[in-house]
Amino acid sequence: MEQENSLIPEEEIKKPEISENDATTETVPPVEETTAEVVKEKQEIPEVDFSALSTDEIIRQAQKLVNDYPLNSIKEIMDSLPEIFDRQFKAEYEKALAAFTADGDLPENFQYKNDNKERFNAVCKLYKDKRAANSRQIEAEREENLKIKLGIIEELKALVQKEESLDKTFQEFRDIQERWRNTGLVPQAQLNGLLETYHHHVENFYNYIKINKELRDLDLKRNLDAKLALCEEAEKLIEENDIAGSFKQLQLLHARWKEIGPIPKEQKEEVWERFKNATSQINEKYHRFFESLKQEQENNLKIKEEICEKVALLANGEYNTISEWNTVTKSIIDLQEEWRQSGTIPQKERNKIYKRFRTSCDAFFDKKREFYKKLGEDQEKNLQLKIALCEKVEAIKDSTEWKTTTDRIISFQKEWKKIGPAPKKYSNKVWARFRAACDAFFNNKNAFFKDIDEEQEKNLELKKALLEEIKQFSLSGNNEEDIAKLKEFQSRWGAIGFVPIKTKDTIQEEFRNLMNTWFDKLNLDEFDRNLERFRAKLSTLEVGGNKEYKIINEREKLIAKIRQLETDVNTWENNIGFIAKSNKSQGLINELYSKIEKTKQRLALLQEKLKALDSLI
Repeated sequence: MEQENSLIPEEEIKKPEISENDATTETVPPVEETTAEVVKEKQEIPEVDFSALSTDEIIRQAQKLVNDYPLNSIKEIMDSLPEIFDRQFKAEYEKALAAFTADGDLPENFQYKNDNKERFNAVCKLYKDKRAANSRQIEAEREENLKIKLGIIEELKALVQKEESLDKTFQEFRDIQERWRNTGLVPQAQLNGLLETYHHHVENFYNYIKINKELRDLDLKRNLDAKLALCEEAEKLIEENDIAGSFKQLQLLHARWKEIGPIPKEQKEEVWERFKNATSQINEKYHRFFESLKQEQENNLKIKEEICEKVALLANGEYNTISEWNTVTKSIIDLQEEWRQSGTIPQKERNKIYKRFRTSCDAFFDKKREFYKKLGEDQEKNLQLKIALCEKVEAIKDSTEWKTTTDRIISFQKEWKKIGPAPKKYSNKVWARFRAACDAFFNNKNAFFKDIDEEQEKNLELKKALLEEIKQFSLSGNNEEDIAKLKEFQSRWGAIGFVPIKTKDTIQEEFRNLMNTWFDKLNLDEFDRNLERFRAKLSTLEVGGNKEYKIINEREKLIAKIRQLETDVNTWENNIGFIAKSNKSQGLINELYSKIEKTKQRLALLQEKLKALDSLI
C-alpha cells in the first residue's frame, strides 16, 4: 500500500520533518471549516485594535466578522470582545454623565439613552447561534460522509468477487474512486484509519483482479498527472508574498495529495521528493515570517508595558490644582495615542495588557472626576457666601449715608474677591445680582453729587492738556525710554481724578486710542502690545470712592474669561481621550490640539492682565 503524507506544522513547531512512508510521523492538521468556509479562510482577518474603538464601531466590526469570516477563525477575537465592550461602554457612560452634570444637574436625574449593549449582545448571540448551528451541520455532514465512504469501501471490497468483464469491473472501480474523491470530510478521529483501509482495498483490487497492464498504467498515469499538478501548485506558492495564505493553502494541497491513488513505482520517489521540497521551502519561509512577526510583537509588548508603567505612575500622583490636572491629562492623552501607534502584540497577551492599561487610565480619570466633584462642592459653598453678600448690599443700596455705606460696600467687594468661584451655571447670575446692587448705590451717590462739578471741570482741562502733550510726543527709538514715558502719561492721567460724567467716556476713549496708537508703533510683540494696552486702560479708572468697585468689576470679568477658557481646555483634552484613532478622527484631534494651544496663549495674556489689575489694590 502506498502511504504518502506530510506534516503541516503548527505555529510553534520550528523544524518540520516530512516523511512519505511513515503515516504516524506527521499528520495533516484538522480542517474545521466547510467548503464555503475554506474559501473564506483565504481572506486575511484584519488586525483591529478594538480597545481604541467606540461601542458603535465595536458592534459594526463584530457584525462584519460574524458575517464575512469563518466562525472558528474569529473565536479568540469574539471571546475577548465582551470585556473590551463593557469597559468602553462604561467610559462612554461616564463621559455622558460628566457632560450632563457639567452644568449643575444632579447625577440621579441622568438617564442614559443608549441601546448599544443590547445591540452588542444580539451580535454575540448571533455568533453563538451560528457557531452552534455550524458545528451541528459540520458534524452531521461528516458523519454522513463517513457512512458514504464506508459504503464505498464495501463496494470496493465486493469488486474482487465479481466475475464480470474486466472493462466493466474497472469502470465500476473508476466510478468508486470518483465518488470517494467527491465525498466531503469525515470526523478527524476516523480519517487516518479510513484512508488506510481504502488504499488497502485499492491495492487488493489491483492484486486480486488481473486487470490488464494497459488499464493499470493508464490509472497510474492519471494519478501521476494529478500529483505533478499539485507539485506545480506548491512550487507557485513559494513565490507568493502572502506567506500566511500560502501556508494555509499548502495544508489543502496535502489533503488532496492523500486522496490521490498510487503512481508508477519508478517515479514515486522523484515526485514525492519534488512535493516534499516545495513543502519544506514554504514551511521554512513561514517559520521565518512567523519568528519575525513574533519578535516584532514582543517588541511592541515591551513598549506597551513601558506605557502602562508611565500611566500607572501618573495615575498614582497627587494633583491639587486645575492646571496640574490639565497638564497630567495631556500626558495621559499623549500616552493613549502612543499606545494606539505601538502596533500589535501576541494574542495571548492582548487582554491582560489592555486590562492593565485601561485600569490605570480609568483610575486617573476616576480621581479627576472626584477632584472636580469636590471642586463642585466647594463652588456650591462659595455660591451661598456670594448670595449672602448680595443680600447685604441689597439691604443698604438705598442708603444716603454715602461715606459709611461706601466703605461697607467696598469691604463687601473685597470680601467677594476673596471668595472662590461659584458653579458655572450660577456664576454670571449671582455676579450680575451683586453688581446690580452695587451699581444701584453708586448711581444714587453719583446722582446726588452731580452738581459738584467744579473740580471735575478742572480735571477735564488738565486731561485735555495732557492729551495735547501726548499728541506732541515723539518716539526716541529706545523702547525702554519710550515705554517709561508712556507709563508716566498713564500715571499722570490716573492721578488727575474725576471729570464730568458726560465727557468721561469720550475723553477716556480718546486717551486710550492715543496711547494704543503709540504702543502700536513700538517694536513690541503682540503679547506685550496687548498687555500695555490693558495697562493704559487701567490708568483711565477714576480716582475716588468706587475705584475699588470698578477694579473688582474688571477683575470678575477677567476671572470669568479665565475660568471659561480653562474649562474649554479641560473639555477638549478630555474629548481627545475618548476619540478613537482613525483616518476620520485624526483631523479632529489635530484641530483640538490647535485650539488648545491658542487658548493657552490667551490664558497667559489674561493671567498677566490679572496681575496688573491686582497690583492696583
